[in-house]
Amino acid sequence: MKTWSLLAGLFVFAVCFGLVRAEEAPAKALFNDKCPISGKDVNPEKTSEYKVEFCCENCKAKFDKDPATYMEKVAEGQPGKCVFSGEDATTSETLTIGFCCDNCKGKFDKDPSKLIGKVKPAEKSE
Repeated sequence: MKTWSLLAGLFVFAVCFGLVRAEEAPAKALFNDKCPISGKDVNPEKTSEYKVEFCCENCKAKFDKDPATYMEKVAEGQPGKCVFSGEDATTSETLTIGFCCDNCKGKFDKDPSKLIGKVKPAEKSE
Protein backbone atom coordinates (compact mmCIF):
# COMPACT_ATOMS: atom_id res chain seq x y z
CA MET A 1 0.00 0.00 0.00
CA LYS A 2 2.86 2.38 0.83
CA THR A 3 4.41 1.65 -2.56
CA TRP A 4 1.23 2.67 -4.38
CA SER A 5 0.94 5.84 -2.29
CA LEU A 6 4.55 6.70 -3.03
CA LEU A 7 4.08 6.07 -6.76
CA ALA A 8 0.88 8.13 -6.84
CA GLY A 9 2.65 10.97 -5.02
CA LEU A 10 5.55 10.88 -7.47
CA PHE A 11 3.13 10.88 -10.41
CA VAL A 12 1.27 13.91 -9.05
CA PHE A 13 4.59 15.69 -8.45
CA ALA A 14 5.78 14.90 -11.98
CA VAL A 15 2.54 16.18 -13.51
CA CYS A 16 2.60 19.38 -11.46
CA PHE A 17 6.29 19.98 -12.24
CA GLY A 18 5.59 19.44 -15.94
CA LEU A 19 2.77 21.97 -15.91
CA VAL A 20 4.92 24.58 -14.20
CA ARG A 21 7.72 24.00 -16.71
CA ALA A 22 5.29 24.33 -19.65
CA GLU A 23 4.11 27.70 -18.38
CA GLU A 24 7.70 28.91 -18.10
CA ALA A 25 8.51 28.13 -21.75
CA PRO A 26 9.12 31.42 -23.59
CA ALA A 27 6.83 32.25 -26.47
CA LYS A 28 8.44 32.24 -29.90
CA ALA A 29 9.12 35.68 -31.29
CA LEU A 30 6.70 36.52 -34.07
CA PHE A 31 8.21 37.62 -37.36
CA ASN A 32 5.23 39.88 -38.12
CA ASP A 33 2.76 41.96 -36.11
CA LYS A 34 0.03 42.30 -38.78
CA CYS A 35 -1.83 39.40 -40.34
CA PRO A 36 -0.63 38.93 -43.95
CA ILE A 37 -4.17 38.01 -45.06
CA SER A 38 -6.39 40.58 -43.30
CA GLY A 39 -3.94 43.27 -42.17
CA LYS A 40 -5.31 43.06 -38.61
CA ASP A 41 -3.15 42.70 -35.49
CA VAL A 42 -1.96 39.13 -34.99
CA ASN A 43 -3.12 36.79 -32.27
CA PRO A 44 0.09 35.29 -30.80
CA GLU A 45 -1.71 31.95 -30.38
CA LYS A 46 -2.39 31.68 -34.16
CA THR A 47 0.96 30.94 -35.78
CA SER A 48 2.63 28.87 -38.48
CA GLU A 49 6.28 28.13 -39.12
CA TYR A 50 7.97 28.92 -42.45
CA LYS A 51 11.51 27.81 -43.28
CA VAL A 52 13.71 30.18 -45.29
CA GLU A 53 16.83 28.52 -46.70
CA PHE A 54 20.28 29.91 -47.53
CA CYS A 55 23.51 28.59 -49.08
CA CYS A 56 25.74 30.32 -46.53
CA GLU A 57 25.81 32.49 -43.43
CA ASN A 58 26.46 35.57 -45.61
CA CYS A 59 23.12 35.15 -47.39
CA LYS A 60 21.37 34.52 -44.07
CA ALA A 61 22.94 37.67 -42.62
CA LYS A 62 21.82 39.64 -45.68
CA PHE A 63 18.23 38.49 -45.09
CA ASP A 64 18.39 39.09 -41.33
CA LYS A 65 19.62 42.66 -41.88
CA ASP A 66 16.57 43.70 -43.94
CA PRO A 67 13.99 40.91 -44.32
CA ALA A 68 11.26 43.22 -45.68
CA THR A 69 13.33 43.87 -48.80
CA TYR A 70 13.69 40.18 -49.57
CA MET A 71 10.23 38.70 -48.93
CA GLU A 72 9.53 38.51 -52.70
CA LYS A 73 12.74 36.49 -53.13
CA VAL A 74 11.58 34.22 -50.29
CA ALA A 75 8.25 33.73 -52.10
CA GLU A 76 10.08 32.80 -55.31
CA GLY A 77 12.51 30.44 -53.54
CA GLN A 78 12.62 26.70 -54.19
CA PRO A 79 12.72 24.10 -51.38
CA GLY A 80 16.29 23.10 -50.55
CA LYS A 81 17.75 26.08 -52.41
CA CYS A 82 19.14 29.43 -51.27
CA VAL A 83 16.65 32.28 -51.78
CA PHE A 84 19.48 34.47 -53.12
CA SER A 85 21.78 32.26 -55.18
CA GLY A 86 19.60 29.26 -55.99
CA GLU A 87 22.45 27.01 -54.81
CA ASP A 88 21.87 24.08 -52.46
CA ALA A 89 20.92 25.31 -48.99
CA THR A 90 23.20 24.58 -46.05
CA THR A 91 21.51 26.74 -43.41
CA SER A 92 18.04 28.04 -42.73
CA GLU A 93 15.92 30.23 -40.52
CA THR A 94 12.44 29.36 -39.32
CA LEU A 95 10.06 32.30 -39.22
CA THR A 96 7.09 32.19 -36.84
CA ILE A 97 4.30 33.87 -38.79
CA GLY A 98 1.35 35.29 -36.83
CA PHE A 99 -2.28 35.51 -37.97
CA CYS A 100 -5.38 37.20 -36.63
CA CYS A 101 -7.57 34.07 -36.70
CA ASP A 102 -7.75 30.38 -37.63
CA ASN A 103 -9.36 31.25 -40.98
CA CYS A 104 -6.35 33.30 -42.13
CA LYS A 105 -3.93 30.75 -40.67
CA GLY A 106 -5.74 27.99 -42.59
CA LYS A 107 -5.43 29.91 -45.87
CA PHE A 108 -1.70 30.31 -45.31
CA ASP A 109 -1.19 26.70 -44.22
CA LYS A 110 -2.98 25.47 -47.35
CA ASP A 111 -0.34 27.05 -49.64
CA PRO A 112 2.36 28.96 -47.72
CA SER A 113 4.58 29.55 -50.75
CA LYS A 114 1.73 31.43 -52.43
CA LEU A 115 1.21 33.80 -49.48
CA ILE A 116 4.64 34.19 -47.84
CA GLY A 117 5.38 37.22 -50.04
CA LYS A 118 2.55 39.10 -48.29
CA VAL A 119 4.17 38.74 -44.86
CA LYS A 120 5.71 41.98 -43.63
CA PRO A 121 8.22 41.88 -40.76
CA ALA A 122 7.19 43.53 -37.50
CA GLU A 123 8.33 47.11 -37.07
CA LYS A 124 11.44 47.17 -34.91
CA SER A 125 11.18 49.35 -31.84
CA GLU A 126 14.36 51.30 -31.25
